Amino acid sequence: MPKEAHQYIGAARSLFKEVLINQSSITSKRWNAEENLFVLLYSLIRSNESKFVVETGVANGITTNAIMNALQQSGKNGELHSFDVLPETRNAYSGSGNWNFHLLPTKNTARKIKSIVSKFSKVDIWVHDSDHGYRWQKFEYLLALASLSDNGILISDDIDSSSAWGELAKTHFRKSFIIFDSRKFIGIAFK
Repeated sequence: MPKEAHQYIGAARSLFKEVLINQSSITSKRWNAEENLFVLLYSLIRSNESKFVVETGVANGITTNAIMNALQQSGKNGELHSFDVLPETRNAYSGSGNWNFHLLPTKNTARKIKSIVSKFSKVDIWVHDSDHGYRWQKFEYLLALASLSDNGILISDDIDSSSAWGELAKTHFRKSFIIFDSRKFIGIAFK
């Protein structure tokens, strides 16, 4: 994590606890992001002053809350575009700010997300936490790579679910790292 990000870790940990207390159960809690991913997202967004973030996989809104709180705290009028196939996840965030929820169909999902993302200006941070199968992860990592700004960041939860991260992180990104959370691995790669 960049040195500048360390100043936000304490605030992120407190906010994580608050989000867990106030969270509604939309989907299974086993899909919740863990504390290290929450802290990583919040701290990176605050320290980089990122303005345009994409997230795939909303579930109960843990990462959505991390991202939206960080964007609001930075005061840079940022926006988050979140994608999910479950309609009920549109209620995962109820705070203020520029949150855009995109419901994806369960068929032709790749074509639909590609169509929407093609209309975006460059993405500062892309967060993958959706389908963790090899084909989808590989597709999404390549879509993220094409959409990220120079020095953009890809963060992926559950990289240990398939070999896609291992295949692409070293060959398609400038730098990549792996972080262990309490029960899974998080990947972070810089374009």
